[in-house]
Amino acid sequence: MTTAEPHEDHRAHRGLTPLLDRAVVSSGEGPPVLGSLIGGVAVAPEGEGTARISPATGRPAFRAGGDSTSVVDAAVARARAAFDTGTWGRACGRDRARVLARTALLIEEHAAELADLLVLETGKPIREARGEVAAAANAFEYFGGLARDLNGRTVRDIGDSVFAFTVREPAGVAALIVPWNFPLGILGQKLPPALAAGCSVVVKPSPLTPLTSLATVSLLLEAGLEPGAVSVVLGEGQAGAALVAHRDVDVVSFTGSTATGRHIAAHAGSQRLKRVALEAGGKTPVLVTAHADLDEVVEGLTFAAFFNQGQVCVAGSRILADAAVAEELGERLAGRAARLVLGDPWSESTQMGPLVSQQHFDGVFSAIETSRAEGVRVLSGGRRPEPGGTRARPFLDPTVLWTDDDRSTAAREELFGPVAVVQPYSSLDEAVARANASVYGLAASVWSNDVREAMDLTLRLRTGTVWINGSTDAFPEIPLGGRRDSGYNAEFGREGMEFFTETKTVQINRAGRKDWYTA
Repeated sequence: MTTAEPHEDHRAHRGLTPLLDRAVVSSGEGPPVLGSLIGGVAVAPEGEGTARISPATGRPAFRAGGDSTSVVDAAVARARAAFDTGTWGRACGRDRARVLARTALLIEEHAAELADLLVLETGKPIREARGEVAAAANAFEYFGGLARDLNGRTVRDIGDSVFAFTVREPAGVAALIVPWNFPLGILGQKLPPALAAGCSVVVKPSPLTPLTSLATVSLLLEAGLEPGAVSVVLGEGQAGAALVAHRDVDVVSFTGSTATGRHIAAHAGSQRLKRVALEAGGKTPVLVTAHADLDEVVEGLTFAAFFNQGQVCVAGSRILADAAVAEELGERLAGRAARLVLGDPWSESTQMGPLVSQQHFDGVFSAIETSRAEGVRVLSGGRRPEPGGTRARPFLDPTVLWTDDDRSTAAREELFGPVAVVQPYSSLDEAVARANASVYGLAASVWSNDVREAMDLTLRLRTGTVWINGSTDAFPEIPLGGRRDSGYNAEFGREGMEFFTETKTVQINRAGRKDWYTA
């Protein structure tokens, strides 16, 4: 582990950006108190809640309310009224596209402020935060274009007198539940396509990271979005459960853990049937063959495993390597991980910041200790460093493990931290079988310079996405979705927008018929 030089850029430490002015309900002594944003108006929480300690500063950053279901009811009611009687769902595609395009430009204009907010609420390094802001702007821009291309299809060859066509209509009120690891990036996977389809939206961010959701919605309103078409509800699990089960919510899009995803799938239809998109847990198998370029593999997997402190659902955390190269790969990956620079997230030289919270750190560290007890070998890391020059906490050294036991915690479970495990295999058939035996099916990665070998492995792996000689990339043009315990239905791509629509079939009888009971 290398420590970044001390860096003092504490713009975000002195107070929250004006982008959050709409949501601040109290700014006296102590950190500001944030309220839910319903129809563009802040609603004060019932009590000030517990102060959120920023992992980037080690200091209280804000307070937000608890689990009031009355706020959920108010937000859904506003969204329902906006959809039933407002203008957004009835606006033409061009009008919706203009609002989303203006929002993309505003995100770019306020990129520095949004990046600071991301660092403050997540602890991720500033250069990763900038990339996340750019990705969100790109998503708004892309779905703004798709808003003008929401089409059905025509069918004319049904019979002599029947012509039919389909139209896609906005589904209604969409509930979007956004996690803490990419609070702006994943908001960009959900909010722009829902709005492009014409839905009205209620956003439920993680209580750890509400800042960028509130700021983005403020920019949407500045761009001209009808205020009732989007609200942000702050709260814990009870608020999320109330939103999922609400009778006036038509579709639910969730990203988070598999355990929570199962709960949502079971309860989304408790009051009425509704469609759900789930992007849940993952344990991405990375298959490295004997034909891979190890220089590229080491650099690529260092990023895949430790980007965003490993807090990534598609992190390359389980590396299945041909036995001929596995030991060398493990040693080189461990050495490369040990050179990563940890430190002040605002420093340009920092490559890894702290984990999102002490509670999350405790869970990841405990899993490493459990793996040690199971006989897993630690090649590097597994320690709690305290880099100088910053109050940011808690840090965990990037950790590389080695085991041939697929039953081990490190090989089986999603640890959601900077932890990768290397495992040798003897044949490609064995590697594929072990990869497909996982309960997860979100993504996989194949590293090989043999094109036929790489394509054969890709087609045999049962995951929603496969990267060849790469990993973790996501683009708004391409759908992203999982299988099995990683969820179902896709985000991004045209499929991501069509999830927020309903299909209506129209049949036209072109020839009159007077006697309906005559053959």
